[in-house]
Amino acid sequence: MSIVQPPPMLPPDVISVRELTLKTSKAGLDTWHRAGRSQPVTVDAWVRSPVAVAGISDLVSESVHYGTLTKAIIKVVESDDARDDWTPRKLAGEVVASAFGIGAEHVRVRLSFPKKLLRADSAGVEVAKHKFTPYGSDPVTVDVDEKAFIEGLHAFGIIGVNPWERVEKQEVVVGVDIHGPETGDIDVARVADDVANVVERASYQTIEALVVALARFLCVEKAFEKVTVKAEKPRAIAFARGPAVQITRSRRYYSTEATRFRQNNEKEHIAYLGMGSNLGERAALLSAALIELEKRGIRILGTSSMYESAPMYVENQPRFLNAVCKVATTMTPHELLAAVQDVEKNALGRIKLIDKGPRSIDLDILLYDDIVLRDGKILSIPHLLMLEREFVLRPLAQLAPDYIHPVTCTTIAEHFEHLCPPGEFLSDLYTVVPVKQPRGPINQLMFDTIHHVHTPTHLMAILNVTPDSFSDGGDHISPDDILEAAREFVANKATIIDIGGQSTNPKSVNPGPEVELERVLPAIKLLRAHQEFDNILISIDTYYASVARGAIEAGADIINDVSAGLLDPSMLTTAAELDVPTILMHMRGTPQTMVKLTKYANDDVVTGVADELAERVRAAEAAGIKRWNMILDPGLGFAKNIEQNLSILRELKFLVHSRREFDGLPWLLGPSRKGFIGKLTGREPKDRIAGTGAAISACIAGGAEIVRVHDVKEIGDVLAVADMIYRNPASLAVRKRL
Repeated sequence: MSIVQPPPMLPPDVISVRELTLKTSKAGLDTWHRAGRSQPVTVDAWVRSPVAVAGISDLVSESVHYGTLTKAIIKVVESDDARDDWTPRKLAGEVVASAFGIGAEHVRVRLSFPKKLLRADSAGVEVAKHKFTPYGSDPVTVDVDEKAFIEGLHAFGIIGVNPWERVEKQEVVVGVDIHGPETGDIDVARVADDVANVVERASYQTIEALVVALARFLCVEKAFEKVTVKAEKPRAIAFARGPAVQITRSRRYYSTEATRFRQNNEKEHIAYLGMGSNLGERAALLSAALIELEKRGIRILGTSSMYESAPMYVENQPRFLNAVCKVATTMTPHELLAAVQDVEKNALGRIKLIDKGPRSIDLDILLYDDIVLRDGKILSIPHLLMLEREFVLRPLAQLAPDYIHPVTCTTIAEHFEHLCPPGEFLSDLYTVVPVKQPRGPINQLMFDTIHHVHTPTHLMAILNVTPDSFSDGGDHISPDDILEAAREFVANKATIIDIGGQSTNPKSVNPGPEVELERVLPAIKLLRAHQEFDNILISIDTYYASVARGAIEAGADIINDVSAGLLDPSMLTTAAELDVPTILMHMRGTPQTMVKLTKYANDDVVTGVADELAERVRAAEAAGIKRWNMILDPGLGFAKNIEQNLSILRELKFLVHSRREFDGLPWLLGPSRKGFIGKLTGREPKDRIAGTGAAISACIAGGAEIVRVHDVKEIGDVLAVADMIYRNPASLAVRKRL
């Protein structure tokens, strides 16, 4: 017995009117945002209507006649009853209703306005409705489909893999469909501007990356339920219109993407947190926040420099200290949010009085892996305002310069350069090195590491309590000698006294850490016992971890390690544990062997010092030293000959900004009485004041923030003049002229 198969389902019959060009004053706002103005409109209409009977009878009355449909459309579109409340969606609804009025039951209408947008070929709305009459009831109209669209949006962006495509922007033609109820009332002009901005600010290698980024932006940032995005490169293929990619995505798609990490909470995720404080002991609160985060199982992987900045938004409040930290966590974003809010409120006592107002501590989740998450006003990742804030982008660019923003598909470094163009942007951020134990009014060292003009050069006075230092050995042995020298330093405006118990003279003998402690501890305790020295900082000049620890516990504030942790493997971890400012100096070998280690690759001492010192910064970070506790020193006279020392002074401005590792870090230089000055002048160490002054001026011109000297009174005069020449805001105008 054979089985008769039913005939296949066929698509419904459709009658259409295509590209009917009319003019209307019912299209809402025109190109210049004016209401009620006449605009051209192209109408496409599709009507589902069975034509079987008309096809057999050949009678117009048996179908929806296209002529009648056209007249109905024209009557609605061109009638002169425009009001300010007309929108493209409302007009499309009236056109559909006119088609229902002539017997149609399923109608789709597309209204395209070619003069609607400045940068696009057209924009408009498409709606589909179905009308039917249930048995024994009144007619019912059902919304079947609706979308707003933008066609031929012309923007210029970096897109392509070829070298020439990475240099010059090329045209990209974008189309966008926004699907969903009431999308016809969307402000397509705003959407077009936003889409064009994304294209023109970002950098892509493929069209695929571009359309994915745009779809993500529209679904996540603009919160549209469903979008179709098409992008075309009209100049990519010589004898073709151009390659194009089209995708359709939904908010649900990105919600799934954003929460897939929840399926495996054992995996550690990388997040970046913004930190800020403008009340109380600001730096201490930022450090306390890190400790509290670690108590909650959030591992601190790195910190940025600390910056002082003027308040944004609410300007009548104290200046902020800001930083960024990189963390690892197994928490979900919402769990991490709960943890940081617990730190703010319960651990550190934040009380929020007004939005963006004064606060003792503020912790924000900036980034979390590469996800995009929008949960109303509760949580937004990436942080919505981060790209407009220098106090966020500058420290974030130190920790994650190559991180690609998941919405814009642009690196953090590129965003930072866009916000703060090098050579053009005038920043008011200051690098802050906090002092753990405030000394009178001094609870931080502040430096202008960006422009090197807005803060004075700090004067570090050398106090060697050694019998064999090359220029002042035996001068400061007795308590009276130490007090007399310290009083002279204070009288001549020294900020820091650097106490050393071991000579780095190549001819000296290493006494060992025990002898070094016997020399420096009495001097530190002596100064701390006298109230007149409460307002001055003390640094300990040592490369031994045990000496550094003993000195800090006795009242010193800063560790000054001439080897940057190379001569004692415990030094960097000890400095991290003590959580105090640490000076990392470039040196090779030991004080006894360094004079033989002056060979640098390609005879380029500046590049060699930069590479080796950058490695020490990375080692310090790996050991747990916070970036905001780091100060760098190129090590004049250490493993460098005369010409190499002079090269560093000549090219100091280049060296200071030559590596990403150096961003935001202050520099200290110590040319005082050095051997290269003696060889150039032929003078003995204590007669090298003038030569030292010349070298100090070069240091200041090159961007040094601290100078370490023996002759405080005389070099203080040099600073008074050199700062007014080189570290004066007026010098910025001179640089622009050059």
